[in-house]
Amino acid sequence: MDLRKLRHMVVLSEELNFARAAGKVHLTQSALSRSIQGLEEELGGKLFDRDLHGVALTAIGQQVLRRARELLLSASNLQNDVARMQQRELGDVRLGAGPFPGATFLPPILAELARDHPRLCVEVEINNWEYLMQHLQDERLEFFIAEVRSIEENRKITIQRFARQYGSFFCRPGHPLLATGIRHASEVLAYPLASVRLPTSVRDDLMRYLGLPLTAELGLNLICDNPSVINYVALHSDSVLLSTYAAVSAELAEGRLVALEVPDQPSLFAEMGVVTLAGRTLSPAAAWLVERMRNYADRLAEQFSPVDGGQTGKQKSAGRRPRAS
Repeated sequence: MDLRKLRHMVVLSEELNFARAAGKVHLTQSALSRSIQGLEEELGGKLFDRDLHGVALTAIGQQVLRRARELLLSASNLQNDVARMQQRELGDVRLGAGPFPGATFLPPILAELARDHPRLCVEVEINNWEYLMQHLQDERLEFFIAEVRSIEENRKITIQRFARQYGSFFCRPGHPLLATGIRHASEVLAYPLASVRLPTSVRDDLMRYLGLPLTAELGLNLICDNPSVINYVALHSDSVLLSTYAAVSAELAEGRLVALEVPDQPSLFAEMGVVTLAGRTLSPAAAWLVERMRNYADRLAEQFSPVDGGQTGKQKSAGRRPRAS
């Protein structure tokens, strides 16, 4: 149904005069008359009685007028809502995040969004990439951000690769390994290892570095996709934590965790990226979130950038305790 014709009808019902109504809607009187006639033909009923004394609504016209005003109000509200969505003042966003982005740059970005756009509704699922991929394909998520090296690109999805998050082995300050020093990487295997679910490429690099055959099990004692849980375990036991510097930056800054100095450690990193369904346009709020994530990931990569020997710039300048800028 043409909303313009409904608007013409409402104005004519208010003026009850074709000449005045035509002036208000910026039409000629004949054009307005054709518009009203077209609406009457479309609805199959007479809306106005016309005679030498003027114009009057019919009984049908009075009923249509009430519904027309409701429709025009709804259309106006819809236009306003779309405008507010474009300005990130309204809307819903459903996104997923892997363990490390969920623990590092996602919280401050969500806080910024809540502060600046409090009417937005954001639903976040934090889990491993396989779980998030299934939810994306089921269209329960608009996008997700995670470690992407294990994700095979195909025509159904699009991957935007971000900066890397570099990592290492960490432990509490009183750990026995710190007292004796580490001569060979395999010495960390004498203690429980805690980590998130590792990408295949990271696992293979670690297996080679630790002198284990690729066909063997890495022997992680605790696998948990919640970094705060594995951080806590490392703080309160002799477990050795395998994580990123960004995910333990607060503990490092406070001296509650330290990076182990393991000989000839390879460069360990998580490669962050955003995954969407191919050909889908993100909502304005989701597009804003993705851009903020990219910027934040770049800042973290610069803050904990590698130099030589697998160390980060912060680790090199501050010994075993890299501090956040």
